[in-house]
Amino acid sequence: MATIITIPYMVGIVIDRAVDPSNPSIVWTVLGGMVLAGSIQAVGISLRRYFGFKLSYRAEADVRNRIFAHIQRMAFSFHDVTSTGELMARASSDLSQLRLILAMLPITLANIVMFLVVSLVLVVIDPVLGLVASLMVPALLFASARFANRVVGYSFDLQQRLSELSHVVEETVSGIEVVKSYGQEAQQQGKLDHKAEIIYDSAMGMAKERAIHRPLFEIIPALGTVAVLAVGGIRVVDGAVTIGEFVAFTQYLAVMVLPLMITGWFFANLPRSAAAASRIDRLLETAPEIRDPRRPVDLKPGPGEIKMENVSFTYPDGTEVLNGVSLTIPGGTSVGIVGGTGAGKSTLAHLIPRFYDVSDGAILIDGVDVRDVRLDQLRSEVSVVFQETFLFSSTIADNIRVGDPMASDEQVRAAARLARAHDFICAMPEGYDTVVGERGATLSGGQRQRVSLARGVVRDPRVLVLDDATSSVDAVVEAEIQEALRQVMSGRTTVIVAHRTSTLAIVDNVAFIEGGELVAFGPHESLLRDVPRYGEVLAATEEGAGL
Repeated sequence: MATIITIPYMVGIVIDRAVDPSNPSIVWTVLGGMVLAGSIQAVGISLRRYFGFKLSYRAEADVRNRIFAHIQRMAFSFHDVTSTGELMARASSDLSQLRLILAMLPITLANIVMFLVVSLVLVVIDPVLGLVASLMVPALLFASARFANRVVGYSFDLQQRLSELSHVVEETVSGIEVVKSYGQEAQQQGKLDHKAEIIYDSAMGMAKERAIHRPLFEIIPALGTVAVLAVGGIRVVDGAVTIGEFVAFTQYLAVMVLPLMITGWFFANLPRSAAAASRIDRLLETAPEIRDPRRPVDLKPGPGEIKMENVSFTYPDGTEVLNGVSLTIPGGTSVGIVGGTGAGKSTLAHLIPRFYDVSDGAILIDGVDVRDVRLDQLRSEVSVVFQETFLFSSTIADNIRVGDPMASDEQVRAAARLARAHDFICAMPEGYDTVVGERGATLSGGQRQRVSLARGVVRDPRVLVLDDATSSVDAVVEAEIQEALRQVMSGRTTVIVAHRTSTLAIVDNVAFIEGGELVAFGPHESLLRDVPRYGEVLAATEEGAGL
């Protein structure tokens, strides 16, 4: 900044003293100083831009990491109502817009400081010309404020629409099999076109305002320069300023114009960046519903007894799913949960590892309320195998190690044998090092389910929860898995959400849920004999599943 201010001053000295025969060396001295100042200025501008962009990229990386970590901390209830596309937009288009403004922030601040210093210098050179030049400032501020007020609505709308577009794209790509099998390409394209048109309208609204106001950021400095030249010419003729001072003054004006235009651009784009920052901030300010307790209690050593005391649960939208369920599952025993669609079976199972928190009542494992245990400890002792299997695009061994990242190769193979997955894995080209496609697309449904089972048992959990985990396999594979389950369940507390009679045959007891309440509890055969409604619901669920 010092060199930027020094160079015009030196130019004035050269012009005023170039004709001074008494000291000709001063011209060469000043010219040498100008070369040195110019070199320092070039290096300074490069360093300023480098560190400005370094700051913005560092901030972008840090915020992206915060977003990712925050999303992972959010409870299932958050992900139930928030689309993946919207979250991706936060970490892509919103963050990119924020990075752009962060990159320009230090440059803009430096420009503002420089403008103030140059304005002071101009007043020192000539108060009249300094006053004329300073009239550009309120004019530019007015134009920037008016532009910002006009586009702020478009900015928020545009960022929101971009996230909706991301949602359509993400949903279409994730469900490409359904889209193609039902010939929905045109319909999905129509949705995308509709969202794109809305984005186009918002973008064009901003473009219109920019087309109206952007010329002002160039016209105002140009008019200011013309006014200074006109008044300055008069001042030179009157002898109020020297020719060198006047030339230096015009040089200072040239120094001011570009920073003023950049500053105007910064404030003109600030509304959209503010909209993006606001969306990111709202996400980061959303507190996770499921958090570690302030004073955590360790799980006591024990067989894994699960006790549900008057458990009730209502979803955030007001839908009541469970009402006053009380149930004790002795450690080392297995229980099947049966009920009609929407009865609350999966919800009850998901309350055990605190995917959700009970609305009322309590769930205890070996006498300790699960809400009093650190989440990492609780979920290291409660392993869940979901109905919808998800495999990462990695090796089979890595997918099994998701259950226990520290598992040895032998432990991975032992878990695969228990899940009856070892044989088909060994038959694959790379064995356990075979890379499966996205979501495990290169494996069959039964193979994915058995890898998922291996992932669930590799950590040797105290409690194993199977959320209808055998629903996507055929009868032969199911028989193999059930044989494996008998070994896995031996001495381990196991909760199975089930629809198949064959699965219920391997559990010790069955909890029959209907209307969110525990209707009956006991061995499968006893419920079939003593609770007619149980047999009806079981038959209906098997028929509905096409069994």
